[in-house]
Amino acid sequence: MSSKWAFTERFSIADDAGTPVYEVYGNFGLTKQLSVCDPSGAEVARLGKHMMSSRYEITVGGQHAAEVSHRGVFGEHYSIDSARGTIDARGDFAGWNYTLSLSGQVLATVSRQLAFREKFLVETAPGQDDAFLLAAVLAIDNIHDDRRERSRRGMGMGMGMG
Repeated sequence: MSSKWAFTERFSIADDAGTPVYEVYGNFGLTKQLSVCDPSGAEVARLGKHMMSSRYEITVGGQHAAEVSHRGVFGEHYSIDSARGTIDARGDFAGWNYTLSLSGQVLATVSRQLAFREKFLVETAPGQDDAFLLAAVLAIDNIHDDRRERSRRGMGMGMGMG
């Protein structure tokens, strides 16, 4: 399996104080699925990979919320097609510093933090759906990892295929 989550199918997302806000559970077999759950265990978002594609679908509250896909040749742009419009993710994906924006308004910023285990800081703008944006970040991370793994195996970069 190419996903870094293959070794740990469960992890927490914490707030600034280190208090767990979400638990993420994953199934990384033939179909990749992630559930983002609140502290009570209720699923608030789900992320699933389309078969034979690099696209991911996000559902929130059991309803389709968005499709996440890679755009461009070198991984510099991801697109989140949602009911609100197309959310663009642009920045340095190799260094994991990028923003998610809609019509010029920044919805979230993502940056990698130096730590023993991979750690990201995701800051969402006030009034945004945090679970949805976190699911989008998880989709981008997984698509990026899949593309890197295909490249290592000599299977090409995917050239923006969705």
